[in-house]
Amino acid sequence: MAVGNLLLSLLTFSGLVQSSPLSPRQNNAWEKLPPTPKLPSPISTTKLDINNVKLWYQEYNKPAGGDPIVFIHGGLGYSAYFGDIIASVMKNHYVIAVDRRGHGRSTYNADDVFTFEMFAQDTYDLLKAIGVTKAMWVGWSDGAATTLAGLLDPTITASITKAFVFAGFQSVADSNATYVDTAIYPEFISRCKSEYAELQPAGNFSEFGGKVATLEGTLPTWTDEDLARIDGAKVTISGADHDEAVNLAVPEHLNKVIWGSKLVMMTGVSHFAPMQDPVQFSRRIEEFIAG
Repeated sequence: MAVGNLLLSLLTFSGLVQSSPLSPRQNNAWEKLPPTPKLPSPISTTKLDINNVKLWYQEYNKPAGGDPIVFIHGGLGYSAYFGDIIASVMKNHYVIAVDRRGHGRSTYNADDVFTFEMFAQDTYDLLKAIGVTKAMWVGWSDGAATTLAGLLDPTITASITKAFVFAGFQSVADSNATYVDTAIYPEFISRCKSEYAELQPAGNFSEFGGKVATLEGTLPTWTDEDLARIDGAKVTISGADHDEAVNLAVPEHLNKVIWGSKLVMMTGVSHFAPMQDPVQFSRRIEEFIAG
């Protein structure tokens, strides 16, 4: 997830944070972090060697045919955060879930310097490796920035038939610095650490988290002129009316500078909309697919 000053907060919290029983009760959906959804069973054990790492992916309802919908998760998390949405959308569509480099079940290299262009290239190359030449990309937060990076690449964008950019951003300044002060933030970091230990028993969460923090503290650096090069006719920009991680004005601005793009706002939810209101989010994805 996009957060300014994440590195310091991550290193502070990662070994110690737990959800406090003294935290005030959160009554609104946008103030809660629901349990991480489950991916539809069975869970694939397949990883592909892509760009010197092993990337985990899973295909759902391939017989549905057509351009698959590729779900690209946010920072520190993994594909299961999209679990409820995948379970809904796969009923009628070919869906692919991907754990980005270093996230979830996918590996990374100790000398990797994460960039959104790297993640986009990984995604494109994985799809090519499994025979997918055209796909719809659905990105959330860091996954949304990954999608924007793909749209900005002349080769990759030709393979993206449509793009849904939820909680995306074009610069570090788009992050809400107060996110680290919310009740959700330490709960999210603690959860990610536990999930990482389960999925990567030999992994180093502090090292991995430091790479994500450096990424989010320095990138992206896209200008309005950069984004204006994107073919907006195939892009849907989406945001949440209570996003605590990305500044609320960002979706409208992205919609403005990506000429011809569509703007769709989620209501009553925050940065974690796919978990807080999967019915609303799934409906928006179905509209995006049909549009």
